[in-house]
Amino acid sequence: MDFNQKEHIEKTQLEQSDAWYEYWQQYSDWSTWEFWVNLGFLVVPLILLYILIDKKKALLLGFFGYNVHVWFTYIDAFGGSKASIAPK
Repeated sequence: MDFNQKEHIEKTQLEQSDAWYEYWQQYSDWSTWEFWVNLGFLVVPLILLYILIDKKKALLLGFFGYNVHVWFTYIDAFGGSKASIAPK
C-alpha cells in the first residue's frame, strides 16, 4: 500500500466520522424532540410493564419471551444463510 493511499484513507475516514457526528447532532442529539420521543417510547412501556405485570408469573413470562427471542434468532440466521445461496 502506498503511503499516500494510506493518508487518503485516513482522511476519508475522518471526514466520514465528522459527517456522522454532524448528522447525529442535527437529528439525534439529546436537545431534539425526536430524541425525547424515542426515549419515551423505550421507557414508558417498561414502567407500565413493571406496574402492571403479574409479579408471580414474571419469571415464567420472561422465560417465554427469551425463548421466543432465541427461536426467532435461529430461524432468522437459518433463513439468512439459505437466502445467500438461493437461485436468482
